[in-house]
Amino acid sequence: MNLSDIQDLLAQAGVTPEGYNVVMQGDVTEIITMTAGSRREIIDEIAGVAEFDAKKADALEELETVQERVDEAELRVEEKQERLEQLSEERETALEYQELREEKAEYEGYLKAAELEDKREEFAATRENVEDRETELEELRRELDERRGRVTRLEEDLTDLDAEIERKGEDEQIELKREIEAVKGEITRLEDRIAAEEETVEDAESERREAFVQVDRKQENIEELEAEIRNVKVEKSSLKADVVEKQEELASVEAEIEAVDTEYEAVRDELEAKREAVQTARDERNELQREQDRLLDESRRRSKEEREKQEEIEAAEAELPELDTDLEDLERELRKAEANRENIDEVVADLRDEKRALKDDLGGVEDELSAKQQEYAELEAKAGESGDNSYGRAVTTVLNAGFDGVHGTVGQLGGVDPEYATACETAAGGRLANVVVDDDGVGGRCIDHLKSRNAGRATFLPMTVTLDGDLVEKSGAMTGGSKSGSRYSFTKSGKGQLERVAERITELEAEKQSIREDLRDVEERLDDARDRQSDAAEQVREIETDIDAVEEKRGDVEARVDRLEEDLADIEAEREEVADEMASVESDIDAKTVEIEELEADIEELETELQDSDIPELTSEAERVREEIADLEDRMDDLDGDLNELELEKGYAEDAIEELHDDIETAQNRKAEAEGTIAELEAEVADREADLEKKEAAVEELEDELADLKAERETLRTELDDAEHARDEQAEAVADVEADLESLRDDVDRLEWEIDELEAQVGDYDPEAVPDHDDVEAEIDRLEEEMAALEPVNMLAIEEYDDVEADLEELRDRRATLVEEADGIRERIDAYEARKRETFTEAYEAINEQFEEIFARLSGGTGELVLDDPEEPFEGGLTMRAQPEDKPVQRLEAMSGGEKSLTALAFIFAIQRHNPAPFYALDEVDAFLDAANAEMVGDMVEELAGEAQFVVVSHRSALLERSERAIGVTMQEDNVSAVTGIDLSAEGVVADD
Repeated sequence: MNLSDIQDLLAQAGVTPEGYNVVMQGDVTEIITMTAGSRREIIDEIAGVAEFDAKKADALEELETVQERVDEAELRVEEKQERLEQLSEERETALEYQELREEKAEYEGYLKAAELEDKREEFAATRENVEDRETELEELRRELDERRGRVTRLEEDLTDLDAEIERKGEDEQIELKREIEAVKGEITRLEDRIAAEEETVEDAESERREAFVQVDRKQENIEELEAEIRNVKVEKSSLKADVVEKQEELASVEAEIEAVDTEYEAVRDELEAKREAVQTARDERNELQREQDRLLDESRRRSKEEREKQEEIEAAEAELPELDTDLEDLERELRKAEANRENIDEVVADLRDEKRALKDDLGGVEDELSAKQQEYAELEAKAGESGDNSYGRAVTTVLNAGFDGVHGTVGQLGGVDPEYATACETAAGGRLANVVVDDDGVGGRCIDHLKSRNAGRATFLPMTVTLDGDLVEKSGAMTGGSKSGSRYSFTKSGKGQLERVAERITELEAEKQSIREDLRDVEERLDDARDRQSDAAEQVREIETDIDAVEEKRGDVEARVDRLEEDLADIEAEREEVADEMASVESDIDAKTVEIEELEADIEELETELQDSDIPELTSEAERVREEIADLEDRMDDLDGDLNELELEKGYAEDAIEELHDDIETAQNRKAEAEGTIAELEAEVADREADLEKKEAAVEELEDELADLKAERETLRTELDDAEHARDEQAEAVADVEADLESLRDDVDRLEWEIDELEAQVGDYDPEAVPDHDDVEAEIDRLEEEMAALEPVNMLAIEEYDDVEADLEELRDRRATLVEEADGIRERIDAYEARKRETFTEAYEAINEQFEEIFARLSGGTGELVLDDPEEPFEGGLTMRAQPEDKPVQRLEAMSGGEKSLTALAFIFAIQRHNPAPFYALDEVDAFLDAANAEMVGDMVEELAGEAQFVVVSHRSALLERSERAIGVTMQEDNVSAVTGIDLSAEGVVADD
């Protein structure tokens, strides 16, 4: 066991190096050398005045906060008063303006009566015109529906035909490619799942290892808890023994009390009853003071809630204008979004028309291309019979493509004398059409070009040879392209008919490709426009939703304001109830204070009567022992609670270990399942790869079925154009009538609204009672001039004046409440200061009394503790004034070293007597004492040891001779320390070695 272990063990019993039951040699020196202020702070600490300082500091902080609110309330009252004076004049002007406006409205009613009759006649004529146009519109719409039906039927037929053509041409290929991509995607997803399952295996293994680590930690925790449980049980047993010892001591003191002369029994019983009554009254007063503090806190909380509710109401009311502004902004955004949606709708319609036109152009090019391909086949067949010397389509396509690195055919690059031409042509045959290129890279690009154009096959001769003349590839030639073959002929002349047809086919192929690219571009733009159309519609819906949300929020804010105002009224009523309760409690506290003062006066008389007996001291001793027993029992209860908590924590740790074992098993199962899933997924990947190979083979089989459907499509297009033209003409006629009708209906709605407005404004009237029109206008002009002279007018001042007046009255009430609260806090601060002074005085007087007695015993003289400023004890320090036997009175600074130590020890023993403990440790406190003084200190310690245990470190015989047990440490010859213990209470026998 080391020093820190001993300190921890002693701390559990309330024994610490900083306490006054442990006195080191340096502590005695420190008391001698410390300042008077520091010495007085020792009394502060023992008396516990820090608690009152903390309460006073909190109250001062609270007072500062309340005072700030009082100042704020004063400022707001002044602001409201100034505003009320300003509104008074504006209110008078507004009331005068309001009277003039009402008189003007009366005269304006005369003008509207004649206007009402004119509107009624115009309304009847417009209604008749609307009925005529509705009949005409019904007939036009009937005919339009018939024409639209024909257009729809033709469009459906054309759409079906286009779909068939597209399906035959590209859709099946696209579908197969889409299926191929889907299979590839499925393979990728399966591989991702395999990777995920592998991560699951790793995670499960990691969780299993982590669970094993947690099990080890929990087991260590259980072992630590078991050690703590054993320590608590040992401490509890020790406390039980202390309780038994104290109970025996209490029985002894009570027996001494009973042995005292019975003539003081009646006085003692009365004194005990009075003391119990005083304690009961003090407890009741303390309870009332706690209730007073609670009610004060409740009052402050209610005031705070009242302010918060008022602030919430103001904040909520401030939200309404912002919400109105947001609503207006959203309505503007809605109009913009609707206009944007209409524009995008027009763009979508234009792109659809453009797509339809491009499809028509593509159909025309495909028809011409088909015809040219047929013509080329016929010319190529004739070339075999007539000896046409034009190059085939594949060679012409490559030569016209303009590739870098293509130099021409063998026939174009070679040359012979005319007399040898026939023989060379016969010998070379089709090789004269082979194309000479730089290298196999150029040849590969040419072959890819022929495949993309479906232009046949050709042979390419790369010029990549080594310095030795060897070709890079053994064959030296490259043959490739599309699957259809061609015949090649040798010629030295210009282009023939076959070559020209091949060039036209190439041009048509390029034009077809360009149109398809344009069509894809239009389709992409159309898709993008449709996406934007969907986004625009979604934006409109979102704005409409936002408008609904803002309107709903505005309703919620208004409802919240009503609810907060109701809560505010409830809080104000509760605050008034708390104020009434506080007044009642303060009255009860005053009554209890009077009762306590009367009881204390009675106790003082009884104590005077008993001052010659031992009863007060014995009673005090018995009370002290009872308090110590109660403290020990409280500590035992605390240990029981600690023991229960430790047992519970240990149970939790054991349950956690069981759960961790379950987690380990679960992780192992997850790992096994994941490994099985990985094996299944790998087999499924193999199946998908086999399916992918089949679909890629099927893509190469779809290319030849498009000619017969195009003629029928052209006929349908012509019929559709005629039908659309007739439909559009009829639609224009309908739109014209609808526009006229819509305008007439707007006029009807407008007139009907204007008539309703005029009727509401005019009401019942007698046409003959209406004044002359000129007189009415003259009166209106006069009233407008008078109103203009008053402008600008603040009409809101009428209502605002009443609101400000009500707010001013409420602020005055709130200010009065805050002032009252501040006065209450000041009274509480004064009470804390008085209680602090009272507590300090009691502790100081008790310790001084003990100091006087102990110093007299130790030195044979007199001594006392003197405050520098008794009227304001906390402003000065504490001085120890002493007069050793046969010496003059002197302060601590003027004494000798031994006298200083003796005085300091008297001060320490006085503190220990005032605040006793069951255990004391003194470390060489007699170091600076002479032999006589050491003997007196030894007697003092020996006497005190009858009531408490003393452990003393000393080299002086005065203390060693009076000890019951002594422990010595000596150094042996081998530099090993030896500890020897002696039991001096027996016959000086060595206890252990």
